[in-house]
Amino acid sequence: MPKTRMALLELVGYREWTESIGDDREWKLQITQSRIYKKLQEAAAEFNGFIMPMRYDYMVLIASNLKQEELFQIYKVAKEISPVPVRLASACGDTPVDAVEEAWRYVRSGTDFKYAECSDREGVIAGHFDINGITAMTRKLGVLTTYSTMLHVISEIETRAHYRGAIAQYLGGDNILVVLPHENYEEIIEELIAVHDLKVGVGIAGYARRALALAAEALHEIRIGKVKGRVNVKTQE
Repeated sequence: MPKTRMALLELVGYREWTESIGDDREWKLQITQSRIYKKLQEAAAEFNGFIMPMRYDYMVLIASNLKQEELFQIYKVAKEISPVPVRLASACGDTPVDAVEEAWRYVRSGTDFKYAECSDREGVIAGHFDINGITAMTRKLGVLTTYSTMLHVISEIETRAHYRGAIAQYLGGDNILVVLPHENYEEIIEELIAVHDLKVGVGIAGYARRALALAAEALHEIRIGKVKGRVNVKTQE
């Protein structure tokens, strides 16, 4: 059974830095966070990874099959653009949550950069979830009501996903990414789509970018009616 490699990036002392730039700071922080995220997403994409911003002072990278030197290049980009020191650690796990928790232990120990070797082959399962009828709901009920619905759905999916070892991330609009464990992923997907009126495209590949592309393709096939049902899975050939 393949394992998932995840990396955790910490901006060390970020809260203290934010408090040092004055009270009229939130707009500056949002710009800074967006700039760091943009640069890191570009760096990750160069090596077929994908960044999940989480709290922005902590970011998670889907890093399956990225080499040590490739992750180190991403670390170097983070060091160059961050206003505070950074730490980055990556590890493999039976689930994405296990991998992040292992990386967290290295980060909290004070290690600036750590690449833990994997005992098995690595892979990614990405689920691209989409709420049915959100466009019609927005036109009928307005932006705020549909945004409230999205927050509720995201919260429920994240709670259930985390319990099963998966990691959920809001992508904007009505789109939610879930990085899934390889074991029992079909069962987890069925549990997640029961949260709301959802459909999901699933991509299985060696690298994050390819898995996400396959997931988007699979979801599109449901949207246009090429595939019936609420779940469509595509595996890298």
